[in-house]
Amino acid sequence: MIVPKHGLLCAARLRRQVPGVTRVIIARTDGIALYDDVPLEQRDGGAALTAAVLGLGETASSSLDLGTLQFGITMSAERCLVVYPIDGSHLLAIIAEVNVDLGALGAAGHHEVETLRSLSGVSMASL
Repeated sequence: MIVPKHGLLCAARLRRQVPGVTRVIIARTDGIALYDDVPLEQRDGGAALTAAVLGLGETASSSLDLGTLQFGITMSAERCLVVYPIDGSHLLAIIAEVNVDLGALGAAGHHEVETLRSLSGVSMASL
């Protein structure tokens, strides 16, 4: 079972491993936040928006016969958002500076997703 403490640990590891990470969100796919490392007054909508981004990515992957979504990246002029499905009910979203090393971010994010999947009892093979 994924709990808020797992988000705190995940965010700390990501920030330590990848310079430029500015926010980490662990949410349910229905848009409810389990963990968000910004102050409470900045949290409105983060979980809901990342759940929507994940849902759109999964729909696009399915509709375009791309296979199972591994992660989705949204780039803006100043930041990037990477959203990973953890299991059928949870997601990991990472916001980072636009100049972040995407290879390092991808590897660290994938590792964190595998860690979170083990906590939720889901393996990659079962997705």
